[in-house]
Amino acid sequence: MGLIQRMAEAAGIPTISMGNAADRMAYIKPPRALLVKFARGSMLGEPGNSQRQRRIIMDALSALQTMTEPGTIRELPYRWKRPDPS
Repeated sequence: MGLIQRMAEAAGIPTISMGNAADRMAYIKPPRALLVKFARGSMLGEPGNSQRQRRIIMDALSALQTMTEPGTIRELPYRWKRPDPS
């Protein structure tokens, strides 16, 4: 994915990657990356938590403007929340 992102960036299209393994993201070296502490396949958080998902998307869009150093990885502060037992 990092290679595709670098090609898009070279064409003038800003990109951002999201992942949950900092070591893999450092190895792949995407132009910009956000680290999230969620399960693989759930980069926006818990299913059904639309408020948090929207916040994460807005954070990602904001990061496109503020992350200017190539290879920057920024960790988002969100953590997986388990549903309350019923």
